[in-house]
Amino acid sequence: MRLIKAQNTNLRNIYGKGVKYDVNDQVILDSTNVVLLPKGTTDQRTNSPVNGHMRYNTTLNEVEVYSESAWRSVRYKEPNNDPGIIQQALGFGDDTETLFGPLDSQDPNTNYTAPAAAQNIIVLVENVFQVSGAGNNYTLTQNPTGKAVGWYVEFTSAPPSAGAGGDPVPVIVLHNFDK
Repeated sequence: MRLIKAQNTNLRNIYGKGVKYDVNDQVILDSTNVVLLPKGTTDQRTNSPVNGHMRYNTTLNEVEVYSESAWRSVRYKEPNNDPGIIQQALGFGDDTETLFGPLDSQDPNTNYTAPAAAQNIIVLVENVFQVSGAGNNYTLTQNPTGKAVGWYVEFTSAPPSAGAGGDPVPVIVLHNFDK
């Protein structure tokens, strides 16, 4: 008895290059060239997407995938070189101030100007790593009263004004890890 082990789009030879479907129901693209994704504007998205749909959005100029009931951009620039990982000096401790910022990602893409979560930045006070989250050393606060618009690092207690040797205590943030 003869069994078909694979099918492909090459009508001349079952072992030829092309799109193959194997016995494990896998789709194999056997080529050294490229795949051209379906493309269209945001308004041209399908009316009934399902998880796993993929397309190129010509409005956003991004590849997007439908996942968890939403279209999501495929992030292919992390960490990027424009601007890449940023070291930002937010000032010095003074024994009273708990808000430092605003954070500046220096990213020209306005969709990613702030970290997605406090866990996506590294905060150092006098070169000592700070732990983020409620009940820990700091949280992220957006647009605090009396400050410029933006995201700020808010400490649970004010960083000291002088460290070992009486030097001022710098507050440094490294960010863009989530880009």
